[in-house]
Amino acid sequence: MTIVLLQTSCKKDIKICDSNTELTDTKNTADPSSIGSKLLMDSLAVHPELQVYQTHNDQYGWVAKCNIFYKGLKFFQNTFYYHGTSNTIVSYDTLDFSKVNFSLVPALKFDAAIHIARQEMNFDKTCISYRLGFYASTKNIGNTMKLQTYKLVWKIQGDSGYPYVYVDANTGQVYEKFDGLVQ
Repeated sequence: MTIVLLQTSCKKDIKICDSNTELTDTKNTADPSSIGSKLLMDSLAVHPELQVYQTHNDQYGWVAKCNIFYKGLKFFQNTFYYHGTSNTIVSYDTLDFSKVNFSLVPALKFDAAIHIARQEMNFDKTCISYRLGFYASTKNIGNTMKLQTYKLVWKIQGDSGYPYVYVDANTGQVYEKFDGLVQ
């Protein structure tokens, strides 16, 4: 009886999810006004396709890290950085959406993408979220949007962002997967 009691008390409860969650958020997840830069706020007003997700401010200046969106769809591997001081603002990249010259309507529905992702990764102990967006199918040094080629993909992910699988939204091809464990 003691052994059975120990076995059942040491097991972590398995999370039960009745449905999958579509991620559609595009609003800032960090407060850009905390930096105190009017130049940043003016630039963000002109670029609603940017979502500030992290800020840093110290004696040398500030940084605002932004996710990039196009027509509500996220660029998964690109980050747009603003750097500045009290009276300057700089960015080392430009927003270039010219590489998105294909249909934004997926041929593969999210539930089919989730089925493919489940074949690639174990999602049994987490709830699943999904988001339609862009995957850089060509990598480069730097993070510049101009030198990359994009594919429309479903990102299927667990609660904490892991595991994740990028599934082509038209062909079902898996481009990348990661279980969240560093090897």
